[in-house]
Amino acid sequence: MEKQPNRFLDQLSNLLVPKERTKQPETVTNERILKELIACFETSLERESFGTSLLFNAHYIIILHPDTYKERLAALPVIVNEAVKAFTERLKERKRPEDEVPPVSTHWYFKFGPGTEFAGRTIGPGDIDVIGSLSGAGFDSPRASENASLGNVKATRKVKNTNLYDKMDLSVGAFQHIDFREAGAFAIKMDTRLLNAEKPQSAAPAAPTGTIAHKTAHPSALARIDCYLADKDKEETYWMQDREVVVARMEADNQAFSNYLRLDSPYVSNPHARIRYNEAAQRFEIASFSRNETRVNEQVMTRSEPASPQWTELPRQAQILLNGIVTLSFQSNL
Repeated sequence: MEKQPNRFLDQLSNLLVPKERTKQPETVTNERILKELIACFETSLERESFGTSLLFNAHYIIILHPDTYKERLAALPVIVNEAVKAFTERLKERKRPEDEVPPVSTHWYFKFGPGTEFAGRTIGPGDIDVIGSLSGAGFDSPRASENASLGNVKATRKVKNTNLYDKMDLSVGAFQHIDFREAGAFAIKMDTRLLNAEKPQSAAPAAPTGTIAHKTAHPSALARIDCYLADKDKEETYWMQDREVVVARMEADNQAFSNYLRLDSPYVSNPHARIRYNEAAQRFEIASFSRNETRVNEQVMTRSEPASPQWTELPRQAQILLNGIVTLSFQSNL
């Protein structure tokens, strides 16, 4: 007679020595990435602020597993936009009338990169590693070969054992295995004027040289374009005097053209876009040719070929974001 299994002994064995249950890794969603960014920001706001000054992380590196990075890539611009809105709302809630936001940074910076290991910690498909910093020194362009002399980076990072964000030093060399790509880099102008609007002022401050000008300062110009190159922390102003201008990366082959807006940044294509004044329609228009993303007032533009541009109306005041890094502030003078 075949011996039957003893169900009682099996059940007793399970009670004394429970069978190991395989824990499934948590799925990385857009909401999870957003929550991690907000948690890192809030921790820095509480730790760094003092007196009447509100200080917080403005630079963020987000490391994801390569498969997760590829899956989330299309949603990264929206995640960044939601994060900036959440940061601003948190600051408004925290800010008292006497508080102010010191000009530690002019932009919010975000760099997403794929990797399987960072600073001795394995990055799995369900992991998100967010590192925040007040400034971008040795942080905004994390490549060990370029920044080896900068030593350690003061950063805010989640501690594995406690699952809470804490302050720590990170070696710049820890970033050398992370592939930071242009598609995952974003710079968004920080509107500190909005945050400091409630602070009383005895008199209007003088306009800083090179940042604000009345259109009569250049009467022949059709428009003013203020350019900010986040990768170089550089600002410059271009006065549009031709009916059509080409926005392009500064190269030897386009130096002779007078209607080129040449930008010294590897994040700009050659050509990247064209801006024209359509006299028949009495409006400005823009066309994008870059394989990298171009946004006008947060709306992604459709790419077209230089020989057959698809024109889109450009508002009299507009923010044009090239590849998430270079910001053009457009102001019509007509």
